[in-house]
Formats: sequence, structure tokens, C-alpha cells
Amino acid sequence: MHGTRGRNVKGNEQGAFQRKLSSLRREPPPRERARAKSKPGDGALPAWLRRRLRRQPVGAAALSAGPLAARTPGEPESLTTHTNARGAFAARTLRYPLDGFHGAWSLQWVARELPELSLLGRDEALDGLDLTRSVYLDIETTGLSGGAGTIPFMVGLGIHRCDHFELWQGFLPGPEGEAALLTEVAARIAAAGSVVSFFGKSFDRHRLEDKMAVHGIPAPFAGRPHLDLFHPLKRLYRGAYPDMRLGTLERALCQVKRLDDLPGSFAPAAWFDYLAGRAHRLEAVFEHNRDDVLSLVTLAGHLCCAIDERRPDGVELEGFAWARARGLARLFAAARDHVSALEWVEKAFERSHEDTRELGLLRADLLRLSGRHLEALERYRELCLDGRDELSLTAFLQIAKLCEHRLRDYPRALEATQEARSLADALAGTARERALAGIERRLKRLVGKLAGASSERGRKARS
Repeated sequence: MHGTRGRNVKGNEQGAFQRKLSSLRREPPPRERARAKSKPGDGALPAWLRRRLRRQPVGAAALSAGPLAARTPGEPESLTTHTNARGAFAARTLRYPLDGFHGAWSLQWVARELPELSLLGRDEALDGLDLTRSVYLDIETTGLSGGAGTIPFMVGLGIHRCDHFELWQGFLPGPEGEAALLTEVAARIAAAGSVVSFFGKSFDRHRLEDKMAVHGIPAPFAGRPHLDLFHPLKRLYRGAYPDMRLGTLERALCQVKRLDDLPGSFAPAAWFDYLAGRAHRLEAVFEHNRDDVLSLVTLAGHLCCAIDERRPDGVELEGFAWARARGLARLFAAARDHVSALEWVEKAFERSHEDTRELGLLRADLLRLSGRHLEALERYRELCLDGRDELSLTAFLQIAKLCEHRLRDYPRALEATQEARSLADALAGTARERALAGIERRLKRLVGKLAGASSERGRKARS
């Protein structure tokens, strides 16, 4: 019974895909194209893609004045057909010399072993990772939504070989080859020591795992170290650039300048034009995917050099140095390496930026955690004098804690707590409510301690 229902669902998906494909055709496909005659595979188009494809002529018109409008008929270049037990798919393989450059970075400037990678990635599985044995992953799909209806029609996998960097781009000439392509992709990822991607832990991996599950293919990701470059680069450069997109970071950090790049949002339309027998922009999609994978290599190289702040050729590392110092200070602080964190805080202050109050709070916290209580107290006082905001509230409360628990100066602790209450009363929202409850408890406790201390002094005086 279960098997019958599964066949019916699959048949419905195939029928929906065929109906949508037919509606997209503005001209009959050439009869000699075998894929147009073949029966489409799994995966009905998601609703968001149907809506966007209805607007496709507007996007095409917007591009018509520039080089992105170039369309080509027929098959993409240099594709070869491959078969396995699950069917057929296509692929192309490109090779680049290891000393070749993408932007200003060589493809061989990635570390064989980098102990700090686990710190930068905040993942112990990355400790000592050999990035020359990693597979660099980027995919193109029919949409951003998850589930079985999204089709990964192109998968780019890059890997370092002995004397070159190899880029393999698997491609679906038709949706019926999805299981065959994913079988090959899983085998290639499983053969690598680890995975490198950009936002791949949240997108690429899950899109592939979803579709592998549909086809009964064991996913190769579980237990395999995965460096998602988006997260450590965001920690290093948060707020330094307008956004944290791959294109923004590759330009700023590796000097990559793409010429006539096709935005990724046009990739689904290019594939469906191809399926429908129309002229398409798939060559531009292949180039976009190629540049994405090569940028993964160069950004991984940049990350390897973040702590030394020098490229392997001795040139000063690109990127906003003040933001990188601030990011490294936070990372070392999170790892409880307070000495290194303080060093990076001081470097951030030397490089100067308007974000000094937040850095000042971090410096005061690190001094406190290092046992340098008097220095920390002075830094907290500076923050209290500089403003009347939530950061100042935090500083007053830290002064109260230091004076109460470390210095045993209860009058100064009470004074700081009263200042904190006055400031909290002026704040709005959750910050106020969250602070007041703790402040009232602290006030009550300090009043009790002061009363106890006064009674003790009186007792001693009488005796």
C-alpha cells in the first residue's frame, strides 16, 4: 500500500513538472534533442519560482542593454555524459595551475594545517584541518526554498590535486538525471577529508541532503568537518562592509573583480530556458559557479592568514584591520584566552574607529576576568562617564559587583547600584525590566551587608 502511494505521488510530481515545462515553451523544442523527448523526473516547481518566472521578461529586458543579455542556443560547452547505476548526468572538468591567481590570491595559499582554524570557526572539528584535502562546494538550484521540489541542477566541487586545482561541475541535462548526479556528488564529497563552503551549512548542505534522502542516497556530510566561511568571516568583519555576501567579501578581501557576472537569481530561469529548448544563459551560470568555487579557495586562504595579518607573499593582509582586530579579540575572549584577547583589543584601539565604547566594555571585562580588578574598575568608570545608555548600565553593575565581591567596598557598591537603578528607570523596553529585577535584589543585599557591618563595628566599640 505504501509503495503504491509513493508511485502515485511521484507520478503527480512528474505530471506537474511536465505541465509547467510545457507552459514555459514559447517555441517547440528541436526534435533531435533527446532530453526534450525524455520523461522529466521528480520535483514540481515551487510556487515562488512560478511567480518569478512569470516576471522573467521584465528581468530579461533589464539585462538586454548589457553583456549579461547574451544567450546561446543548444548545449553548454565541454560537457561530457556520464552514467552510473542510477542513470545519466553531464559534467565538465576544468584545471588550474596551483600557482594561478584568482583576484590577488594564489590557489595554493591555503594551509595544510592551521591549529587556529578551530578558534576562527568556533568548531573543534576544524582543529588542524588540512585545507588542501578539502572539497570546495557550491551549488545552483531552482530556488532558495527547501524540500523535495527544489532541484540542484548544478554542483561545483573543487579540490587540490598534486599539480593543479580541479573544478568539477556536475550538471543536469534534465531532471530525470538527478539521482545519478547526486550519487556522484555524494561519492566525491565522501572521498574528501572535509568540506568548505560559503553559507553551505545553512543552504547547500541541506538542499543536497533533502534530495539525497528522496532518492535513498546516503548523505556524506555527517561527521565530516565542514568549514562554512560565512561565519568566521562575519565574526572578523562584522559591520565593516555593507553586507556579508560572497561577492562583497571576495572583492574586499581578495580583490576579485568579476566581469559580466550573471546574478545567481537568474540561474533558475537559465536552466528552464535550456529545458524548454530556448536560447539560454547557462554558460554564464557555469562561469558564476566557477568563480564562486575559486573564491571559496581564496577566502579560505585569507582566513588562514587572519592572525598573522600577512599574506604568504609577505604583503599586508587586505580588509579593514580595525574590524579584524576587534573580531579576533572577541574570538579569543570566547575561547577564554584573555591575554591574547586584550592584545587584540589594544590593536583595535590603536587602529581606531567610532566603535570604541563597545570595545571599551570588552577591555574592562577582560581586565576583570584576568584578575586586574583595579584597572578594570577604572575602565568601567570611564564608560559610565561617557554616556547614559545600556552600555553604561552594564558598566555600573560591573562596578557594583567588583566592589561588593572583590574589593569588599560595600558603600561604593551601593552607590554604583543606585546609579544603575536610576539609569535603568530611564531606559525603555526589555533592557529596563531585565535589569531592575537584579538591581533590586542587589540593593537589598547590600543594605543588609552594610547594616551588619555597622552592628559589628558597634559591638567591637562597646567591648
